[in-house]
Amino acid sequence: MDTIKRVLIIEDEFIIAKDIKQVLKASDYDVTIANNVVKAIRLFDEEDFDCIISDINLNDEIDGIELIHQLFNLKFVPVVFLTAYNDNQFLERAKETIPFAYLLKPFDEKQLLLTIDLAILNFNKNKSVSNPTISKNQLETLTRREKEILISLSTGKTSKEIGSIYHISPLTVEKHKKNIKKKLNMSTVGELINFVFQSNLYSL
Repeated sequence: MDTIKRVLIIEDEFIIAKDIKQVLKASDYDVTIANNVVKAIRLFDEEDFDCIISDINLNDEIDGIELIHQLFNLKFVPVVFLTAYNDNQFLERAKETIPFAYLLKPFDEKQLLLTIDLAILNFNKNKSVSNPTISKNQLETLTRREKEILISLSTGKTSKEIGSIYHISPLTVEKHKKNIKKKLNMSTVGELINFVFQSNLYSL
């Protein structure tokens, strides 16, 4: 029997959150709603979820993008963003968190279900496909600082944010990223994130 998948909905509009919950529950998802930032952080810290659906435009101290950055400091799960309009500025910022998808309101129920199904399926598939020998050999080529930067990248942080954490310039961070990609023979941030989980880098 398949394990029931848990989804955290971060949405401050009650009707929208309720509609999403009903659609997902009808497909046997276990759904929890957080209607504000504080509740979302508490729930995500205390419980395990397989996926997050978050509105970008939260009526709170921070928006959904910044919230996801904070949640990824705790752990990483696939994210699907909701937005009422196609705003390039928001979407460019959202890319930093490497979301699985964007859904425009009003959403289509079939599209919603398919998106969540694929987000969880692909995430779990990427986690399960690993080669311990290759990962170990590749890890040994990385310096401690490169490992720190790689973990920070996997949480969606920008070069500027990473530089601020480690007291180095964004340009230096970019040089580290280039070296990491070369050592691991990877070309995209998505590949780097998969490597973080395959190599269990968080626990090192």
